[in-house]
Amino acid sequence: MQVIDKSSPIPYYEQLADLLRHEIAEREGQPTIHQLPSEHDLAERHGISRATVRHALDVLERDGWIYREKGKGSFAAARRVEQDLTQLVSTTEDMRDRGWSLATRVISLDTVPAPPHVAHALELAGGSFVYELCRLRIVEDEPLSLQVTYLPVELCPKFEENDLSLSLYRLLEARYGLHLWTAREVLRARCATPYEAQMLQIQEGTPVMTMERTTYAASRIAVEYLEAVWRGDRYDFKVTLMRP
Repeated sequence: MQVIDKSSPIPYYEQLADLLRHEIAEREGQPTIHQLPSEHDLAERHGISRATVRHALDVLERDGWIYREKGKGSFAAARRVEQDLTQLVSTTEDMRDRGWSLATRVISLDTVPAPPHVAHALELAGGSFVYELCRLRIVEDEPLSLQVTYLPVELCPKFEENDLSLSLYRLLEARYGLHLWTAREVLRARCATPYEAQMLQIQEGTPVMTMERTTYAASRIAVEYLEAVWRGDRYDFKVTLMRP
C-alpha cells in the first residue's frame, strides 16, 4: 500500500489525488462499483488532516474521476473517453485501439433530398439525394453517442446492402474506393433534447457535446456530413496547441 511522501515538496493533497487516480485506473473494467475509503480512513492511512483529504477529493471530483453521494461516500466515476482532435479516425477504430467494446445499433436508414445545410456542406446541387443513417454507439454496454450521417447517393450505390453496424470509414474505403483524407469539424455545447436524452439514457437538459463534421476524400470530394451528439459526462475532446 502506497502512502504519501512527507519529504516530498509536492503538496500532500496532490500526492493523495495522484495515488487515488492510480488506484482507480488499476480497477477499471471490474464489474463492481469501486468505493473509495472514507475521509477518516484516508486521513489515518496517510497521517494527514481530513481537510487535506477533502481537498484531494475535491480535485478528483472536479476532474471527473469520482462522484460523491451524501451519506454514502466517494465512488470512482465511469471512465471517460478522450478523443484526439488532431486525428481523423472513426468511432469504431478509436474504440478498437483502446481495447474497449463497441456495439452499434442502426436506428434508421433513409434516402432523402439533401437538407439545405447538408447540400451546402457536401457541395451538392439542389435536388440531390443523400443517405441519412442514424446510429447509436454503445461503448462498454453504455450509450455514448447518437450519430446521424449523410452520404451522397451517387458515391455509395446500394449502400443499404452493407452491414451498417461496422466501421463506416472502412466501408467507404474498401467498397467504394473513397480514401478519406481530411475533415472539417465544429464542436458546440448544448442541452440534450428529450429524444437524445432517451437514446443516451441521460436526463433531459443534461449538457452534451455536438459535433458537425464534413469529411473529404483524397480527391478533395466531400464524402460525409456527420451530426453527432456525445454524452458530456463521458466524453472529452483534446487537442495539442503550438504557439506560432
